[in-house]
Amino acid sequence: MKTIIKTIKRSSKVAGLVLLLAIPVNLFAQETVESLLDRATASGIDQTRITEVRQRVQERGMSDQEFMSIIQPAIDMADENLPYEMIFEKVLEGLSKGVSTQRMAPVLSSIHENASRSAQFVDRWMQRSEVRKFVERGEGRMEREQFRNEMVKAGSKAMMQNIDEGILIETLNNVSEGNMDKVKPSGLLAAINILGDLPNGSNSASQNARLVLRALQSGFEAGDIQKLPAALNMAQRRSQLPAAAVGKGFMEQIERGFPSERILQNMFNGQVGGGPPGNVPGGIMNERPGRPGGN
Repeated sequence: MKTIIKTIKRSSKVAGLVLLLAIPVNLFAQETVESLLDRATASGIDQTRITEVRQRVQERGMSDQEFMSIIQPAIDMADENLPYEMIFEKVLEGLSKGVSTQRMAPVLSSIHENASRSAQFVDRWMQRSEVRKFVERGEGRMEREQFRNEMVKAGSKAMMQNIDEGILIETLNNVSEGNMDKVKPSGLLAAINILGDLPNGSNSASQNARLVLRALQSGFEAGDIQKLPAALNMAQRRSQLPAAAVGKGFMEQIERGFPSERILQNMFNGQVGGGPPGNVPGGIMNERPGRPGGN
C-alpha cells in the first residue's frame, strides 16, 4: 500500500513539473510596457520622444510588444552612454515609411553596434591633452559632452556608409597631430559627417579623408565643408573628369591660396583648374577619359 502511495505522489510531482514546463517562459520573463517605460526614465531618455513613438505605433495599430522591441535599443544605448537619439530618428523614419519592426530590428542593431565602436575611438581621441584644448577653444556652441556625442554619431554614420574605422581613426589622429589653429570643432564634425557622401564614397575614402583634412587646415569652416559633396560631384559632372582628377584640382587650388568661397564656386562651375571654363592644368587634363594616359 505504501508503495502505491509513493508511486502516486511521484507521478503527481512529475505531472506538475511537466505542466510547469509547458507554460511559456515568456509568461514569466515578459516585461510590461510600464516597467520598460520606468527603465527608460531611469536611463535618462527624453520622455517626449517615447510618447511620440508610442503614439505613432498606436496609430499604425502595432502591438505593445512591437513598441517595446523598437524602444529597447534606445534604452540599451542610453545605459551605455551612447547617443540614443539615433534610434528614435531611425524609428520615426521607418514608421513614416511603413517599415515593419522585423525589418527595423537589424538596422537598429547596426546603429547600436557602430555607435559603440565609434564611441571607443572618439573617447580615446578626446582624452588627448591637445584635443581637450581644441574642444575648449571651440565657438562656444557645443559643450564637450555634446561635441562628443555628435562625433560618435558622425563616426557611426560613416561606418554605416562603409567607411573603414581605421580611416576615421587616422583622420582624427592627423587632425590632433597637425596644425589645429585653423580647424574648428564644428568643421571637424562636418568633415566626418560628409566623408561617405564625397565622390566614390567608401572606394576613395582614404583620398577623400586627406582632401577634407587639407580643406580644414586651410580654413574651411563647417558651412564650407557641408557644401563639398555637391561641389565636387558637380565639378566631376561638368568637367567630365574622374573623381581623382577633380580632387587633385581642388587640392591645387588650396595650395595656390584661393579662399574657400572661390574654390567652391569654381567647383560648382566645373572649373577644376581654378581658371575660366576649360582652363584645366595639363596634369589634370591628361586624366580626362579618352585622352592618352587618361582613365
